[in-house]
Amino acid sequence: MTARAWLFDVDGTLLDSVTGTSLRPLARELLAGLRELDVPVLLWSAGGADYARRRAESAGIADLVTAVHVKAERDGRGHWVLPALPPEHAPAVLVDDLPHEVPPVGEVVGVPPYVGPNPHDTALAALLRRLPARAGPRDETHSNDEDPLNTGRTR
Repeated sequence: MTARAWLFDVDGTLLDSVTGTSLRPLARELLAGLRELDVPVLLWSAGGADYARRRAESAGIADLVTAVHVKAERDGRGHWVLPALPPEHAPAVLVDDLPHEVPPVGEVVGVPPYVGPNPHDTALAALLRRLPARAGPRDETHSNDEDPLNTGRTR
């Protein structure tokens, strides 16, 4: 099975790392766009799966999350080790504010740390632009055989 899921870190990536209460701008739109495309959206956190679930619920994005996981251990190089995942949750894209700590599987996308509420933050804009337009003319910036979402599918 081809990896299709997108795996997001919680603190500092989707939610601010100081209070954990501010959802990063464009996060809801990005997660909703992925779910509309039937792309599994996974969260993981060093705080644990329950912590990630609670944060998603408090931020109002739990309905967009397919599964939550724990960042439990590191390998000898300091990368987090992916937990045992079902094949349909194999990550194609991993988004993190500490990309050097992410296991080198799939496409690792680093974003600047989201430290506190900032309505002008645009760190997720480039990822949101990778999603096909919901209405209007087809995006011609990608050839028919390219896969801008890195889902393993062709258009």
